[in-house]
Amino acid sequence: MLGYIEHREAVIWIEVAKDVQEAKIVYYPIDSPKKSNYVNLELWQEGRGPRVHFYLPELAINTAYQYDIYLDGEKQEFAYPTQFKTRTLWEYRTDAPDLTFLFGSCNYINDSIYDRAGEPYGQDTKIFETLAKQPADFMLWLGDNTYYRPADYSSASGMAYRNRHTRSLPALQPLLAAMSHYAIWDDHDYGPNDGDKTFDLKQESLRLFKEYWGNKTYGEAGNAGVYSKIQMADAEFFLLDDRYHRSPNAYPNKHTEKEFLGKRQIQWLKEGLLASNKYVNFRFIVVGSQVLNPVNEFECYRHFTSEWDELMEFIVQHRIEGVVFLSGDRHMTEMNSFQPGKEFYVLYDVTSSPLTSRAFTTIADHKEYNNPARVEGTLLPEQNFVKASITGSFLNDDRTLTFEAIDANGKVRWTKSFHERDLKMPNGE
Repeated sequence: MLGYIEHREAVIWIEVAKDVQEAKIVYYPIDSPKKSNYVNLELWQEGRGPRVHFYLPELAINTAYQYDIYLDGEKQEFAYPTQFKTRTLWEYRTDAPDLTFLFGSCNYINDSIYDRAGEPYGQDTKIFETLAKQPADFMLWLGDNTYYRPADYSSASGMAYRNRHTRSLPALQPLLAAMSHYAIWDDHDYGPNDGDKTFDLKQESLRLFKEYWGNKTYGEAGNAGVYSKIQMADAEFFLLDDRYHRSPNAYPNKHTEKEFLGKRQIQWLKEGLLASNKYVNFRFIVVGSQVLNPVNEFECYRHFTSEWDELMEFIVQHRIEGVVFLSGDRHMTEMNSFQPGKEFYVLYDVTSSPLTSRAFTTIADHKEYNNPARVEGTLLPEQNFVKASITGSFLNDDRTLTFEAIDANGKVRWTKSFHERDLKMPNGE
């Protein structure tokens, strides 16, 4: 799997069989194969196990690389390309590059020994083939990236098994190699259903998350979690952790002690939004649970009233422009809107779900079916993902953000576009 890729560094993740003693990656610019280098790691030493992160340093900017994997001296062959391209240095030099990324959530891979009886919960995995064929810079996994069963989250070894079982799915491999991958978690790949900070194995869960993903950072010194920030082109992504510091749902919604992100993380988010520079038009706040849906009957940030109000008031008070929420969890895709003030632009929350788990096909039987905040024509209760594209001229203030909901067969089911001015203060205030 390709993890983060920066201007001069990239990370490649692999997991190997227990009998492999040595792993090596040879990498070189595609147009200059003689300029090869390698990283060699001996496994099972210094605490290393079967999951390995290869950090490739001092790369050339805006350069396409080939990499080859050797296990115990034998080159591995793949039915798909093993390549990546480093980031472009555009600031102060040229117009911003176009950016395309994919996002989705809820990936359930059947495992009959541990699944409930009856109809399988996991659906067709051909959606991964469709995803792998999409030209994109990276993919965001928005939580429930695997599904722990009760027999899994009762032990660290059980959780390790579930991650290994999901990640080894043959249909998933071309996608993992096709582009960079960044991830947050939600309840099912954190621990028990609707899990919160009381989960007794949350430190082990965090350790496994770091072992299985290739994000650049996780949390802060003195405040653990999976939250981090990335910047691509003129977009920033605030990847949030909605589980590690989360209060139990049973708290009354308006209770001042009911925390969703926790004090340290929400302060990190606020300061990050304030620190955004002039080269940022779009500020994506990425979170496992929905943020703006006012009639969500299940888990939603709005149920944590005190903290939610605090964040909305902060965004309005400081006139933070370009904010768009990306969320998962709901087993349906939709776009919700919310205008936090008469003189403020409209905020949007794009929810993408599910990838392979069962969809919320009975939503018509729920009061939420008539959600007044839903953007018309965006409800899609079936397997799908969302593709986002940022195009146009940055230098001419003419960037456009487009969302496309795409089903498992690759058909675009709905499209919504926003010009950068749609996500800024009215009248240039």
